[in-house]
Amino acid sequence: MIRLDSVEKEYKKPYKKVLDKVSFEIQNQEMVAVMGKSGAGKSTLLSLLGCLEKLDGGTYWYDDVEVSKLRKREMHQFRKQHISYIFQNFELIPQYTVYENVEVPLLARDITNRKKIIHKALEEVGILEHRRKKINKLSGGEQQRCAIARALVADTDIILADEPTGALDEKTADEIMDILTGLNQKGKSVIIVTHDKDIANKCHRIIRMKDGKIVE
Repeated sequence: MIRLDSVEKEYKKPYKKVLDKVSFEIQNQEMVAVMGKSGAGKSTLLSLLGCLEKLDGGTYWYDDVEVSKLRKREMHQFRKQHISYIFQNFELIPQYTVYENVEVPLLARDITNRKKIIHKALEEVGILEHRRKKINKLSGGEQQRCAIARALVADTDIILADEPTGALDEKTADEIMDILTGLNQKGKSVIIVTHDKDIANKCHRIIRMKDGKIVE
């Protein structure tokens, strides 16, 4: 279970309080949408959950681990073990093939038998036939599928998705959401930042933010 208690985040130049005493719980295997206007603090919240940034106040727990007290190296290990990130702009390596991009998390963890794992993930997201293509030869939807396959092979408990369908057409967005819903049904906790009400309504619950606070 994820639990945030009175979490705060601020930036000093120029000063802005991005998160203001944010508190909530997300149960294991829950699928949650985070909504709010631009500047509400959604992406910052996701960055804190993903251990990409340190909070400035409050506490962050995951099960019995107080994540907010971890040192930098410990936090890196925690992120590698528990969290996968899916970005709106995919964050793929353009000079690599699809196969090589998906292989990156496995190389970081020194996993053997990588080919079988990668092929299974690519087949699950429907792009196995594109495994030898360079990223710039793929459509936006295919790139997002590649990013999801990369998250799949990491085999983490939590998947964080920042506007995963924001750059996609409606049909492709629905297909991507079907994949994420399938991952949730297989036991993954999925947290999605989105502006799209239709996407949010496919989740178990919606957390709404405004000016760095939870309003609903």
